[in-house]
Formats: sequence, structure tokens, C-alpha cells
Amino acid sequence: MTRFKRAAAALLVAAGALALVVSPATATTRVVTPGHSIQKAIDKSKPGDTVLVEDGRYAQSLQLDTDNVTLRAEERVELRQPSKVPDTVCNRFAEKPSQVVGICVVGQIAQPAGGPPEVVRPVTRVRIAGFTVRGFGGDGVFIFGGRKTLLKRMRLVDNGGYGAFANTSSGTRFIDNEVLDNGAPGLYVGDSPKANAVVRDNVSIGNHGEGILIRSATGGRVSDNVLRGNCAGVLVLADAPGPAGNWILERNSVSRNNLACAGDPSEGEPPISGIGIGLFGAHDTSVRDNTVVGNRRLHPSIAGGGIVIGKLDPSGTAPAHDSVKDNALADNSPFDIDWDGSGSVTFRRNDCDRSRPSGICH
Repeated sequence: MTRFKRAAAALLVAAGALALVVSPATATTRVVTPGHSIQKAIDKSKPGDTVLVEDGRYAQSLQLDTDNVTLRAEERVELRQPSKVPDTVCNRFAEKPSQVVGICVVGQIAQPAGGPPEVVRPVTRVRIAGFTVRGFGGDGVFIFGGRKTLLKRMRLVDNGGYGAFANTSSGTRFIDNEVLDNGAPGLYVGDSPKANAVVRDNVSIGNHGEGILIRSATGGRVSDNVLRGNCAGVLVLADAPGPAGNWILERNSVSRNNLACAGDPSEGEPPISGIGIGLFGAHDTSVRDNTVVGNRRLHPSIAGGGIVIGKLDPSGTAPAHDSVKDNALADNSPFDIDWDGSGSVTFRRNDCDRSRPSGICH
């Protein structure tokens, strides 16, 4: 998370530019046609307004920081990285100038007494739907200090960073998105002790990281997603640096997540490959009714197999009160279910062949 902390600290400089607005009496829909600025329409919008973007390709990088604004694509709208990078909060302090963010959703932030950044006021009920965000050097969508942000029917493709990254946020909803071939995890919810997130009906394939990464975040549901061909399907990860738990992972199809991600020792990121579903230090998390097939540790990795539960490292937090039941697993290696024996985990009615310890499969 060091990468994010550096970027987030830099966001503070722009905090003064983010103003509170008062909801208007009536809502307005602003229509943007090809060749015109989407950002200008966003900047004019008040709470309750909608920006509707007509079909076409737009070389633009956008920022939303006003409550209750909807940004909606007509049918076939694609955002591409512009040659002249706009001075959005997310872009201004990227680690590299090339790490341009497609869409930035940001609340008001401050840095009291030179300490770490804090969200002074979240931006609430931003809704974004229907866009293809392709080929940006940074994240497709970056959310910092969002409350009840909705990302729906998006295509997040070939971006250099995360497909969508939600940090220090609550009520995030990632619904019915295609997340393909990004340079980092596909969908991310992190550093959110009251996450209460919903991640459902997404397809996350071929990302250089997890299909879905839940990191130091508490509360939510990950359901009915297709996670294939990533370095790992879905991880719930504590100790990075805070707790993670109270998640339900259900009815996901998790297969062949065997790409190699080398990790970054300088950032404390271990190598991962061949993990279907991983719970590392998670508490009160239920893994149920998932289909987990063909996840095999073919490259260096902290772990491998179908469902993996345990500590992130020997001194890490042990899992507590987790439940793994009614899952169907096959052809995972080295085991369909692998528990390191730490903490408290219950296993019931899992249809699989090989487990450690033995006797978990039925």
C-alpha cells in the first residue's frame, strides 16, 4: 500500500479546490456530443444532475467531486488517455506522468498537522455507468473518499494500473462490469474499515494481480462474479495494515488464475500465482457455493490452490470464525483446500478431492 499512500498524501494539495454544493430544486440532464468536453458538463452539474455522453471516442480524463451526480454513457462511449493530461487531483500527483487516471472520484481531504491524509467529507452517491475506459497509464477508475459510489456496466480494459480502485470509502458498488487485462488487480476495495461494499456480477479476466482484491477492509459481499486467468481469483487480506473481515464470498466462478505476479519486495508485496480464493488473516468471512477449478501454483507464490486459508506470514493475524461450505472444487494444485491450521475455520460439505489437512473434502 505504500504506492497508494504516497499518491494519497499528494492529493491534499488540491483539497481546498473541492467545495460543498447545495442541491438544486430541479435536476438537469446535460448531453455531451463527440468533440466536446465531458468535464465541462460535470463541472456545471449540481446534486441530482445527469451528464449523458453520446456515442463516440473521447480522449479525456475526468474528475467527479460533487454529490449525487450521474455520469452515463449512451451506448458505445470509449474514454482514452488524452495527449494533454488535465490537472485533476488524481493526475496531478501520480508517481509518474504517464500514470494518467481515466475517471477520478474524490471527496474532500486534509492532512492535519502534517500527518496522513484524512477524508474530511466524502463525496456521496456518484454514479457512473456504461463507459469503456481503455489504455490509461494509471487506474481506469480511482475512488478516494467515496460514499455509495456506483460503477455499473463499465468496461475497464488494458489500463496500466487497477481496473477500479476504491480506497477510504464506504458503500462502494461494483456491479456488472467487464474488467480485462489491466496491469494491476481488476477490482479493489481497501483501507475501508466500514466498507459495506457490494461486488457482484462482474467479469474480471487476465489482470496482472487479483481479479478482486479486498485489503484491510471490513464488511461486504462478493457474489456471482467470473474470475479467470488472473494471478489470483479473489483475496481477502488483513495486516496491510488493518483488519479484514465480515465478508460473504458466494456463487463465484473462479478458474485458472495462474498468471505470475512477481510482487515487489520494496513495497511489501509478495509474489502470487495460482490462488483461487484466499483468506489471509480474515475474520468472520463466509466462503460458500463457489465453483473453483484449475487454480495451480505454477510460479513462485505465497500460496497456491483452490481455497487457501491462513496467516499472511508466521507473525501475521490468524483467521477467526471463518466458514467454508458447499463449494465445488476440482483440479487445483497443490490442494483443492489448504488451511495452515491457524485460527478458527469451519468446513462443511465441500465437494473436492485433496485437502490439507485431510478430511475437509467430501
